[in-house]
Amino acid sequence: MSAVAAGAQPKVWIVLVNWNGWRDTVECLESVLRQDYPAFGVIVCDNASADGSLDQLAQWAEGRLSLAPPDGPLRRLSAPPRDKPVPYLRLAAPAQFDPAALDCPLLLVQTGANLGFAGGNNVGIRMALQDPACGLVWLLNNDTVVEPDCLSRMVATAGSDAAIGITGSVNCFYADPDRVQAVGGGYFSRRRVKTGLYGFRLRYDGLPPALVAQAGRALDWVSGASMLVSRAFLEQVGEMEEQYFLYFEEIDWALRGEGRFRNALAADARLYHKSGSSTGEQDDSAFAVYTQYRSRFKLYRKFMPGWLLACHLRTVRDALVAMLRRRRVAARAMFRAGRDDLFRL
Repeated sequence: MSAVAAGAQPKVWIVLVNWNGWRDTVECLESVLRQDYPAFGVIVCDNASADGSLDQLAQWAEGRLSLAPPDGPLRRLSAPPRDKPVPYLRLAAPAQFDPAALDCPLLLVQTGANLGFAGGNNVGIRMALQDPACGLVWLLNNDTVVEPDCLSRMVATAGSDAAIGITGSVNCFYADPDRVQAVGGGYFSRRRVKTGLYGFRLRYDGLPPALVAQAGRALDWVSGASMLVSRAFLEQVGEMEEQYFLYFEEIDWALRGEGRFRNALAADARLYHKSGSSTGEQDDSAFAVYTQYRSRFKLYRKFMPGWLLACHLRTVRDALVAMLRRRRVAARAMFRAGRDDLFRL
């Protein structure tokens, strides 16, 4: 892992947000250390974990802690462990810090609070932008493992057009590596109040070329699991919007960048995502459902207030469907999100 740009290739800072998930982060880091791209560093932003995450990650970097990944087809991406120690610095997240710290290839940063997805990433973004060599920031979920050429392929796509602001990868399910979670990201229909992921649940080896072409041509938003963001985009559009805490930050970013930048797909870059491991998303938790729907209301209030009634009607429809399917916890969370938006709670 290099902290110095090599030739004309831009320096990339990889930002991982950790919250009570150091085991996932270790597995992710082991795969990141195998990237064939020569000029990158890593910033792990810990959102005030209660499980001693930064202590565990420091021990891992020093070579005093080893965590074997589970057996399976993805084990090759993070095992055997890379050589240790990995040089690192452990930092708090002040408004200002010594940029000399950016000479270290791994920064373990305590954000001081649970800032959510956007807030945790923004801490890393601010640090990365203080490095004059930084040309790109890769926001990567800590519950992913990546193919060794993933970053280099994404950088190649990002560098093909100065108008590209955010580049996505092909994200497959960690538990089912042959199935796609998202081809880059998805679409957003404002009037229908509907979002969707390109290629969701399709077999990777059976992706229709026309669908891949459509995703590359009409990518409304890039999945937050893997977003390679240009320095120009960050300086002109700004950081992620923190009011959402979780969900819809990607669409907010895309809408703010409209007319100045476009999204792109690196169709040959692939990673594997555990999907919702830190939020309970896979379990239909009240927290995940409520936060998702409340964030959607915030998006509509900010960008499309004239369509807010449609957003409420869609939420009622979704809640009724959830009740019919006996997803009572989810239905109650949807109704509560609508109520709290109406009363601005």
